[in-house]
This record gives sequence, structure tokens and C-alpha cells, in this order.
Amino acid sequence: MKYKLLSLNVGRPETYETSKGELESAYRKKPVSTPAFLSYWNFEGDEQADKKNHGGRDKAVCLYPAQHYRHWEEHYGQSFAFPSFGENITVEGVSEEEVHIGDIFQMGEALLQISEPRKPCYIIARTHGIDDFPAQVMKEGFTGFYLRVLKEGTVQAGDYLSLVEAHPAGVTVDDVNQLRYHDRDNKELLEKVIHLEPLAEGLKESLKKRL
Repeated sequence: MKYKLLSLNVGRPETYETSKGELESAYRKKPVSTPAFLSYWNFEGDEQADKKNHGGRDKAVCLYPAQHYRHWEEHYGQSFAFPSFGENITVEGVSEEEVHIGDIFQMGEALLQISEPRKPCYIIARTHGIDDFPAQVMKEGFTGFYLRVLKEGTVQAGDYLSLVEAHPAGVTVDDVNQLRYHDRDNKELLEKVIHLEPLAEGLKESLKKRL
């Protein structure tokens, strides 16, 4: 499996106006056409405003599937330019239902591992002025996901995200989304997810509380 990186996006915190007042965020990233170095923490030129809930080793890279844009454009009747979901990498063809927590990918010189689904928050609603956006993202399961960096290296738009090793547990990103939002009482799946070694520690601790 390999998927094309259509847009590589970085941004630093800024304060901008929304219909509900000022918002400080690095959500409004911009595409870059030149190669960017990816460290264990982030891409060069990228930073998080809320370091408590964003960033860190388990959330070094945020990925959003490019094909989901077509769904949202049809759903809301408006266009969305990359990277409207605040993602670092916009990748064509990859799907939450297809890839697994712990899967390892090569992208450019870097080696990445899926760590957890992205949790949509109020910033997407505030930035686009669409109040139900986070709820719709959770409903559809079109969340995107985070990856940790196993090997640093240079990446650029046009590179491919190529599968190196699929995790043997076979727990998809969508499985975790279902557990989080729709199938919360599935104890068998909960136990399986909690014991996934590559799962991000923050999410793992949160899920353990359900037991």
C-alpha cells in the first residue's frame, strides 16, 4: 500500500478573528513546496499553540485523507482548500478503515508509525464558522490520524506514504473511533485497544478509565 502526499503543510501559532471572537491557534497552516525536515517532534516551520492537547512525540504529524475533502464539499456546499483541517500532510487514498494503529510507513527519508486517531475539536468549528463540524466528523469517522516519528528525515510534497510493516493486531483507526464515539460499551474491543503497545499514551490512559 502506498499513498501520494498531495500537500505538506506547516504553520506557527497566530491570533485570528472568528465569528465568536479571537482564536489563538496554529490550525491555519500553509502548504510548502520545498523539502522540509521532519524531526521526532514536528516538521521544521511547524509549531502548536496548545501544547497540552497537541504535539508531542505521539502527535508529531497530523494526517488528513484528501478524498474526505470531496465529501465535506458536497455536504456543506462549499469548497475547502488544503489544509482546511489543520493537517501537516494531506494524503490521497489512505483510509481510517484500512490502516491500523501501529502500522509503520516510509515517507521520503522519514519512518512513521500510526499512534492514534485525531480527535476533532472546537477549533475546526470556530475556524470555518460551522458549528456542527466536529460532530459531523465524529459521525462519519473522517477524523484523520496522528503519527509518531521513528526515524527523522526530509519529506516533500509528491512523496509517497508507503507501508513498511502492518501491525499484527489489526486494530484499525476506525475501530478506535468506533470505540470512542459509537460503540463505547464494547469491552472486548476496549481491552484489545488498551493493550496495543503503539497506541498513544494519552489515549491509552483515557480509555483505561472506562474499565
